Amino acid sequence: MKKLYFVRHGESEGNNQNVYQSEVSPLSQRGREQARILQRRFKNIQIDALCASPLKRAQETAKIINEIFNLPIQTTDLMREWGKPSALIGKQAGSKEAKEFQDALQSRPEDSYWKWQDEESIGEVRDRVVSFLEEMKRAPQENILVVTHSLPLKMLLSIVLFGSEHIPFVHGSSPFRVRTSNTGITVLQLPDGEENWELLTFNDHAHLGEP
Repeated sequence: MKKLYFVRHGESEGNNQNVYQSEVSPLSQRGREQARILQRRFKNIQIDALCASPLKRAQETAKIINEIFNLPIQTTDLMREWGKPSALIGKQAGSKEAKEFQDALQSRPEDSYWKWQDEESIGEVRDRVVSFLEEMKRAPQENILVVTHSLPLKMLLSIVLFGSEHIPFVHGSSPFRVRTSNTGITVLQLPDGEENWELLTFNDHAHLGEP
């Protein structure tokens, strides 16, 4: 039985400011505290391998958790955050430019590979998350912890529930209707001899004591 423990990084300074953030946005003080609480949550859980997105906030979260495991942190581009348009970096999430982007994105449900500017398309994010799940099937370790981001987690949910060919927007669903919490835990398992991942938990953040 293989288990994947996905966690969203702790709160970043960009999250706190509610802006489109760059790859080097670090954890906030609250985010570091959240990561330490998360570390305690994993104290009695067997983890054989630790992977993390290359973005700074994910790497910082992984390092804090890894203080109890002392495992090599394997960096994976497949679970990095959705690459946003460079013109939006530093802009408020509710800005005029952000609204134009969101409206344009959701007005083209027939093409998940469409791009507004220089961002990564929704379809490209889905494809790499599918690739990561296939890669994990071949991994020799049984219990793997992965530090990642909001949209890849939403894609996981879509893929497990609707299949690897499902693409949000094209098939009438929207990942933006699902909320993910900083340090929320999502667990997938792959029973021996099976090909399809099963969802055990999604966005479990009980360790934070928040609704």
